[in-house]
Amino acid sequence: MKTIQSFAVLIFGLSALAVNAQNKLTIECKPQHPLKEKINEQQYSLNFDFVIENQSTDSLKLTRLEISVFDKQNKLIQQKFLDNNGTAPSINTIPNIEWNSVSRKMLFNPFPDLNSMTNKLEYTFVFNDSIEIKKVVIPTDYEQKSDFNLPLKNKILVYDGHDFYSHHRRFDYEFAPIKQLGFTGNFMRYAYDFVVVDSEGKKFLSKGENDTDWFGFGTDVLAVADGEIAAIETNKKDDKTFDIPSLKDNPLTLYGNYIVIKHNDNLYSIYGHLKSQSAIGMKVGNKIKKGQKIASIGTSGSSFFPHLHFEVRNSINHQAEGLPSYFKNYYLILGSNKKEATTHTITTGDIIQSK
Repeated sequence: MKTIQSFAVLIFGLSALAVNAQNKLTIECKPQHPLKEKINEQQYSLNFDFVIENQSTDSLKLTRLEISVFDKQNKLIQQKFLDNNGTAPSINTIPNIEWNSVSRKMLFNPFPDLNSMTNKLEYTFVFNDSIEIKKVVIPTDYEQKSDFNLPLKNKILVYDGHDFYSHHRRFDYEFAPIKQLGFTGNFMRYAYDFVVVDSEGKKFLSKGENDTDWFGFGTDVLAVADGEIAAIETNKKDDKTFDIPSLKDNPLTLYGNYIVIKHNDNLYSIYGHLKSQSAIGMKVGNKIKKGQKIASIGTSGSSFFPHLHFEVRNSINHQAEGLPSYFKNYYLILGSNKKEATTHTITTGDIIQSK
């Protein structure tokens, strides 16, 4: 009899734990309405984060995450999941799946590929195999009012874009040192690192130990569209360094030398790691034309080697969120062949060239 009573107490205790944890667990989607980014004619991508906060003293572990995709008629299109089944569970592909006592962590959306008919997504989070929370996500179509030209005329490698594995995509603004600097969103959510290559696809001569060994160092950087210079820095050295604490006052110092072009009230293009003193005659307020030279590639700021960091965002403050950028008038280089590209985003690993 005592064994039955003890078992009942245990079951009641576990149920109470689940209810308590569920009532004190919040899941926030950031941005609230993620943008549908067009990858190609058939494929879209959804680039956003979940911020999950455990306000209880209970320890929680994510054991299953399921996504159900619906069309405009609320009919199921697709269903996928990650769980704790098997010897190498798929749920472990998520870096942070434990919330020990009171804690707040970010989870990058692990299902970025999007069917073009998607209207609604329903995520089901299961913690400790028993606590279930659903979160509905309504994505928004993104329309770029005018197409961009590439910011470089050369043959370029998209060294790092913003796919699921890119460091631009995986910017954790809930990480304490980042949060203390004032960041509340991912400003480089759709950024690119462009590297100039030669006809054989090589990035540099010899071992690339010197800046001048790199084919891109000193290469002209061009404005992707008409606009006006909203912010500029030209005096930083090409020494691959920057002052981290200064990010609290100016988040753009990450890029060393940079130029920000305002295209409208909520659309800014940013060109980073520019060569020292290469933005000759450029100043805030200057009107800029598409294709105009604005500076040269350097190694200023947080730059391991000569390359152009390019991104589009909705502001230049700590609350900025990144925006997609679609290009036209370029070729996709496929070995000895080249293909005329349609207007859409580009991907990590692509080799491209302006027409």
